[in-house]
Parts: sequence; structure tokens; C-alpha cells
Amino acid sequence: MFNLPLKDIKILDLSEGLSCALATKYFADFGAKVVKIEKPSGDKTRKWAPLKNGESLYFNYLNSGKQSITLDIKTEYGINIFKRLVKKYDVICTSHETNYMENLGIDYESLKKLKSNIIYASCTYFGDYGPLSGAPGSSIVAQARGVAMDMTGVENGYPVKCAPSVAEHYAAGYLYTGIMLAIIDKINRGIGQKVDISILDSIFSCIEAAPAAYSMTNEIHTRRGNFDPAAAPYDTYETQDGYVAIGCSTQSQWHKLCKALGFEDLENDPRFAEQETRRAGYLDNLQPILRERMIKFKKDYVQEACLENGIPCSTVMNIKEISDLPDIKQYGFLFDAHDTVFGKISYPSNPFKLSDSVQKEWSHAPRLGENTSSVLMEIGEFDDIDRDKQIG
Repeated sequence: MFNLPLKDIKILDLSEGLSCALATKYFADFGAKVVKIEKPSGDKTRKWAPLKNGESLYFNYLNSGKQSITLDIKTEYGINIFKRLVKKYDVICTSHETNYMENLGIDYESLKKLKSNIIYASCTYFGDYGPLSGAPGSSIVAQARGVAMDMTGVENGYPVKCAPSVAEHYAAGYLYTGIMLAIIDKINRGIGQKVDISILDSIFSCIEAAPAAYSMTNEIHTRRGNFDPAAAPYDTYETQDGYVAIGCSTQSQWHKLCKALGFEDLENDPRFAEQETRRAGYLDNLQPILRERMIKFKKDYVQEACLENGIPCSTVMNIKEISDLPDIKQYGFLFDAHDTVFGKISYPSNPFKLSDSVQKEWSHAPRLGENTSSVLMEIGEFDDIDRDKQIG
């Protein structure tokens, strides 16, 4: 029998955008009942490109396996319905700022009076506390303020935003983890609590030793390109037909690299004999030499030679190249969905892999308000109220 470990968890999702939607998708994938509460005009991501027949591929990916109801929580009626639903659910997720929820009377302090063990999860750009709480945010702003942008780009060049929305994806993972911790604590102690995730804090958490280095030595970790000052050669190199990334982080790997690519003269060069000297003079000495030699190879040759000798290496792949790999499905990075609107499409797989549990089968994201009737019937609110009123 298939095991859906979260099948008894019920979540009300008030959010819009990426982070909360992705976190609740993880819950839905493993069986949780996730009810997306949308304003009558719908979640803004329903209009995000690419579109087919007026439907968003982006929205479809983030909301597969969920239910959708329409409810205007800015009205007294909508607030009352929402509060009645809260009593029957375990988790509330929102991307609205604290002041917005407080003004509506549905912030954490208000809702726990209705249900003392409710788990209230908030994910905003700047968190629920501090001087920036409630300020407008975006992915590029989070990366800029969170130092990640200053650390990305070539040395002495301008700062660069990471193309994927890494801040939001970090936040989604942290939000999912925070909610799971709260669920475990609720099982153990019978209490609910608030989970507060900041997208800014999420991206700042990945800058590793930069704060410690500055606090101890005033060293500023800034952009250096793709090389790593802790090891060498740890960088990307241009070849005849593309780029390769090599992560040579140990002395043993350095010797193997030299043998694999015929660089014995470099292996015996006193400037590169030890990790410390390779690192210290990398940009001025070793990097120019390797760039000159790598350009003579094909990228696949470098990758195969390195991997055969136990050296971390990969060609720098675009989405077409990785999607066309014959064993990409075996790796589990992508899965094919046969969607009712979009046809056959490939999406990133859920990164959580459990040996004795499965994910729900793929299903098209719900139509706007598709489940309003059935969800409101749970609180006995559909039969005696006309539909126009209940959706606001």
C-alpha cells in the first residue's frame, strides 16, 4: 500500500507568489490537504507566463495537488468564513505582512484564541519584526541586501543577481522545515506556534563564513568569479565547445588532475606543489595557464577524464542539454507530467526522496474556486448561502 505520510495534515494557504506556494506544494505532494484561498480575481501567478489557453504553466507547477476556493477576506463575511475554517485545519500559511493580517483580525495572536494549537506560518521578504517589516520586496532586492549579489560576479566586476530565484527557494525549504518542526512539537506538547520566515534571512543564511571572517579579521568576502579562495583549481574553464567546472579541493585530486589531462609539468612546478601556494597565486599564475590549456580540449573529454580519475567535474549544462540526457529521469531531477491542458510537460521533481513513502500522482492545478462548494460544506456553509455571496 502506498504511504502518504502527511495525509492527516490540513493546510489553509493564503499566500501568493513563489515561496509559500512551493512550500505548501511539498506538503500536498506527500498527501496533505492544501486548500488555496484565493481572492475572487484569483492568485496573481495565474497570469504569469508562459501561458496556454489562458492558463499559467508556472501556477500549474506550484499548485498541483491542491484545492482552490475563492473568498474575499477583506469582507466581514469572508473573515467569518475563514475563522470557521481555521478551527478545522492544522496550519495557516500566509505571505501577507503582519500589519495586514492584524488589521483584518486574523493574525497569529487573534487566530490562536480561536484554536489554541494552530500553526501559523508566515513568509515575507523582511519578516514580521524589525524596521523593514511590511516594506515592499522582490528577489533582486533580497539578493542585494542579503550580500549574495555582492558575492556573485567576476572579480572587480559589477554585482550580479543569480538567475534562479534562490532566495525564494531557500525560503520555501525553510518554511516547509519550520512547519514540520512545529507539527512535531505539536504532536509532542500539544501546542501550536508561529513560524516566521524571512526571504532576506533565508538568502543571508547561505553566505557561510562571510560574517565570521569580517567579525574576526575585517576581511570582506566579495565576488571573485567562479574560483574558490579555499582551494585550487576550483573554477570554470572555457573549452573548444563550451565550459567545464572542476572542483579540485584536495592534494590528491590535484595530482590526479595533472595525470588525467597531461599536466605533469604543472604537478612538478614548485609554485603549484602545495595547496597553499596554488591558492595564493591562483589568479596570477595557475588560472591563466589552465585557461590557455583547457581551450584546446573538448568539454566532454575533460569531464570524462576527470570523472574517470575521481575528480569532481561537469560540463556547464543548459536546460536543453540536461533535459536530453538519457538518464535524467533515473537521476530523479525531472519527471514527465501528462497534463490535461499543457499536454506532456517536464517539471523539476520534489527534492524530498523517502524510501518508504511516495508522492501523490500528478494532477493539474485546480481551477479558480473549483473546490469552494465542497470545502465550505465542511462547515455547513454552502447549502443556505448563495454562491455569489460566499466568494465575496
